[in-house]
Amino acid sequence: MSDKLTKNISHRARDLIDRGLDRHIRLAITGLSGAGKTALLSGLLEQMLYANDSSALPYWRVAKQQRLIGARLVPSSDWSIARFDYEGAVNALTGENSSWPQSTRDVSEIRIELKFKPVKGLASKLSDSRKVTVDLIDYPGEWLLDLPMLAQNYQQWSEQQSRLSEQGARAEVFAGWHNRVRESMQLEGDADETIRRLARDYQQQLQRCKKEFGLYFLQPGRHLLPGELADAPALDFFPWPTDLDLPESWGELLQQKYHYYQQQVIKPFYKSYFQDFNRQVILVDVLTALEAGEDALSELKLALTELMKSFEYGNNHFLKRLLSPQIDRVALVASKVDHIGPDQHAALRQLLAQLLQNSRQQLDFERIEYKTFSVAGISVSQAGQLSDGTVVLDGFDHDRQRVRVGAPKVPATWPNKKDWQIGFAYPRFYPHFSSVQSPLPHIRLDQLLDYLLGDKLE
Repeated sequence: MSDKLTKNISHRARDLIDRGLDRHIRLAITGLSGAGKTALLSGLLEQMLYANDSSALPYWRVAKQQRLIGARLVPSSDWSIARFDYEGAVNALTGENSSWPQSTRDVSEIRIELKFKPVKGLASKLSDSRKVTVDLIDYPGEWLLDLPMLAQNYQQWSEQQSRLSEQGARAEVFAGWHNRVRESMQLEGDADETIRRLARDYQQQLQRCKKEFGLYFLQPGRHLLPGELADAPALDFFPWPTDLDLPESWGELLQQKYHYYQQQVIKPFYKSYFQDFNRQVILVDVLTALEAGEDALSELKLALTELMKSFEYGNNHFLKRLLSPQIDRVALVASKVDHIGPDQHAALRQLLAQLLQNSRQQLDFERIEYKTFSVAGISVSQAGQLSDGTVVLDGFDHDRQRVRVGAPKVPATWPNKKDWQIGFAYPRFYPHFSSVQSPLPHIRLDQLLDYLLGDKLE
């Protein structure tokens, strides 16, 4: 056995021991496409790595109490997953032409080790220091939306998607595709080739739903971001319109490909990256959904409700941590709050809580601890107030010119008809940092860190 393989096995064994002793945290930063996962992940790493050089973490108790000895990035035990490019993200944010890091295109992972002075339990009496390992995973939000498909057979999925295709903006997008399906049924030809053509057509309509209308509950997610499955037969399927009779030869192929997609694409993704988490962040970009309109906000609510059903929640006693960990603490997080004034943060949290009402009921029933936050992983604006009381935001636009705008409002509850007619608009700010600005500015990451990790650092 090679030295590298032996070392890898040793790392995995140590992970199991640390998990059993509650010294290893698997943190799921769960968010749909565009929610800001990469920025949040980069911001969390920034604050942990530079905590002892920062005065902007008053609510992270281990830092405030000066018990955090240090933090460092260490290699992950899973060598099959790419390392999250934290350094590349920081370089993008702080380079000569500052920009947002590239959106996530594949799965990556990063591990950070925190060393601290314990103050509770036997560890505080036996040692002056202790270590906790935290794993953070980044992945494409488009793929996340496939998880609810694991609980549906092909017919159930088709019925659900057909209902959606008749509503709101989707009805406009899918009307032509629906007609092309009907026309294809009248033609003679190879069933597999026809299905492949219609699947590519369906893929284009899903992409229109996202780009033109900002819709969210778009399945299969790999039609939006195929990754290594680009042009693969595994993607040659679509939901069957329920008002049309499904030809037997077509139905057999579509069900086979749907089942293959469930078993060979979705399930390995779920098992590899979500089944063994014990802490979770649900990251939601409510502001962009408000801008996109009522259909988008409705679909965001639906997507979040369906998604939350896919996760296992429960108390993590010793054996569960070691053998089958479950999520025991959840942070419900509204992102990008640097695009509104501080006086609107509470309203944003209230609206997020309403979007997640069904999911919160599930967490209450399971007695899972959760809390709602509004944060900015990387804050790119500064709030101020004029002499007349007007709240303003200062930042940089796309051309790197300094701008000042009046801070927009956020509805605390679901907007009414008049609100939707007026519409919502929020400013776009861009990073403008230098390489000496570490840690980068944030909003409330100290509160989020304390909630997620505080009890493990005592």
